[in-house]
Amino acid sequence: MGFGQDGIARARLALLTLDGRTRFETRVADWLGVDEAQSRILADVDVLPSERLELGSVLGRTLAEDVAARARLPPWDNSAMDGYAVRAEDVEGASADAPVELAVVGQILAGGDERPVLGPGQACRVMTGAPVPDGADGVVRVEHTDREAAMPGRVRVLSDHDARRNVRPGGQDMERGDAVVPAGTRLHGGWIALLAAAGAARVAVRRRPRVTVLTGGDELRSLDDFADVAAGRAIPDSNGPMLAAAVAAAGGEATLAGPARDDAGDIRRRLHANPDADVIVTVGGASMGEADLLKRVLEKDGLQVDFWRARIRPGSPLAFGRLPLPGASHPVPLVSLPGNPASAWVTFHLFVRPLLRRLVGDPRPFQPVLRARTADPLVSVARLCHFHRVRIDWAGAEGVPTVSLTGHQGSGLVHSVGPAEGLAVVPEGVERLEPGDPVEVILLGEGPGTGRPGFDPQRP
Repeated sequence: MGFGQDGIARARLALLTLDGRTRFETRVADWLGVDEAQSRILADVDVLPSERLELGSVLGRTLAEDVAARARLPPWDNSAMDGYAVRAEDVEGASADAPVELAVVGQILAGGDERPVLGPGQACRVMTGAPVPDGADGVVRVEHTDREAAMPGRVRVLSDHDARRNVRPGGQDMERGDAVVPAGTRLHGGWIALLAAAGAARVAVRRRPRVTVLTGGDELRSLDDFADVAAGRAIPDSNGPMLAAAVAAAGGEATLAGPARDDAGDIRRRLHANPDADVIVTVGGASMGEADLLKRVLEKDGLQVDFWRARIRPGSPLAFGRLPLPGASHPVPLVSLPGNPASAWVTFHLFVRPLLRRLVGDPRPFQPVLRARTADPLVSVARLCHFHRVRIDWAGAEGVPTVSLTGHQGSGLVHSVGPAEGLAVVPEGVERLEPGDPVEVILLGEGPGTGRPGFDPQRP
């Protein structure tokens, strides 16, 4: 019986070579496509538990259960205008040349208790939002009346335009028991307004994912040691703050555990800095370099590697697995990102952010995709899917947005990351897009996800 390629790969993973290299170092690259890599990372994700919070504390959180309205809104038919509530049959045919005069029988303010009943030939002053009196089926705005100028208590209607208009029916917004906000919704100000209107003073939201972000390398310095960078002796750890901010933007809480030294003990101590982590993100050390100690530490600590390498640029030396942590009930998902800043930025948005959104129960964890045209040539390698950092000109020709590169696309450069509003996708099998060609762009701003290029946004 033959092993096949999968059997050969498993056999190689089971061996330690004679020169002492780990299984990680001898692993056959999986070279997964983007969709398969995303699907593997999102497989078997357990949604985090919920907590019930006051409405003022849930901005950016993800709703854990459907919320239903506790009352009818508006509770009664109400006026959409400041004006006079009337019976439509009384004002039909009214005009400036042939005004209709009505007796004013009262006034209703928004929040007022007075509720007269209109009879034939009568009107009632009403304010915007005030209940419409029984018998009325229209509100004539004040501009279409004489404002009782000729005689207080008598109003002349100068137009029948508002007959049967400007009355908002009770329950138009919601009825008691209506499901108004579904579970999985990420709450922004508009949703919070809706929850308040529904009477939801406290709501159940998913706990924020706790993420350990570990950068490493003797060459890295934090901002506290930036003097070494200024002196030309080191490079700044921009990946750590960048990814911690990206975690927060995705709804998580980051523990910035790096930069770690090239020392196994220091790496392990920082790796376990947050024993309650839901996700671990490591940066660098995923290639096959001899100085990459991280992979050896991870293997000794029992990392269960799911895959290594994806058919993307930048960021192909991506790895994913699950790491047992002391005291944890189950192995923790670990995503190992490449060390170059642009690579780390791109792979975070492609793979880590969807994982964090799925952990909080977001049914659409991927960021929205824009159909645009490119203003610059976008080059790639046919066997890879390439993600270019781009700016977006929303006022493009013929109403179609256009995108342009943020600068040199080298993966080791930071300056192209800051201005990036999206990732322009050159799919596998395509080596070049010319100016004017259509292109799909993954938007990097936070908002409700709608999909990913060529994929069903509802499936993992």
